[in-house]
Amino acid sequence: MASRTFRIATRRSKMALAQTNKIIELLRKVAPQHAFLVHEVVSDGCYEKFKGDLQQIGGKGAFVKALEHEVLDGRADMAMHSLKDVPGDVDLPAGLALGAFLQREDLRDAVVCRAGESLVSLKKGAKIGTSSVRRAAQLRMNFPHLEVVPLRGNADTRVGKVDSGEVDAAVLAASGLRRIGLEGRICEIFEPDVMLPAIGQGVITVEYRAADAELGALLEKISHADTAACMTAERALLKALQGGCHTPIAGYCEVTAGRNLRLIAMVSSLDGEKVLRARAKRPYAEAEALGKEVAADLLKQGAGPLLGHK
Repeated sequence: MASRTFRIATRRSKMALAQTNKIIELLRKVAPQHAFLVHEVVSDGCYEKFKGDLQQIGGKGAFVKALEHEVLDGRADMAMHSLKDVPGDVDLPAGLALGAFLQREDLRDAVVCRAGESLVSLKKGAKIGTSSVRRAAQLRMNFPHLEVVPLRGNADTRVGKVDSGEVDAAVLAASGLRRIGLEGRICEIFEPDVMLPAIGQGVITVEYRAADAELGALLEKISHADTAACMTAERALLKALQGGCHTPIAGYCEVTAGRNLRLIAMVSSLDGEKVLRARAKRPYAEAEALGKEVAADLLKQGAGPLLGHK
């Protein structure tokens, strides 16, 4: 088979590049005859630099779109995404598909504090920062004595804002902190019973042109089957709820000891005052049906108004 050069689109943040290089490492192992190059992209509304309300430019999906354009226009062959940033309430652009789901890493959220401090040591009114409405709602629910404030920037920038005193603590994905060597800054990790993760949290995915059969075959080789099954369930939940990153939706799917799939999910109000929860278990092959079942349960409980449904 003739060698080929594949370009993978990514943002320029330290975390995005670390995740992209992980994909390239896996692809080189299964296809050493090919070349895999990083294709760095800067969008007009770079997430790391945007200071206002992220929803004004379409949420994190705006940055996913910037990478998708590179693939659709042929400047790149594929794009790297953190799956939690890929909108699940709408279909992917025509002609694109998700071709690989890397094995899920730690799905939990973590707290970053200053040296010598901890979550329990934060006094009433202390500022805890996050860029996520999901995290904000659950922080207000579980830690009402803290002031939850918006916190933008890439992961190392947000950690720097803790050190500078702009906030007293920050909540970020544990897996992301580890990917960029900041695991030593974690002062507390939230178990899912305290803070449910974002749909797709801890999963790196690759988007490509569905017509590219050669690349699709390579991506299938690096995709993790159990993770792919769980992501099918989680994204079916998002699609059925018609909820995006502007709504506090949380949950995760796992493979049980009996090789079934179990999905746990939550929808809440922005202030964390109203919380709806649902869970279900189905055979491994029924991932999409599982997501739809849990979504139907939440909607039956009254999730529609919380999601902005008319």
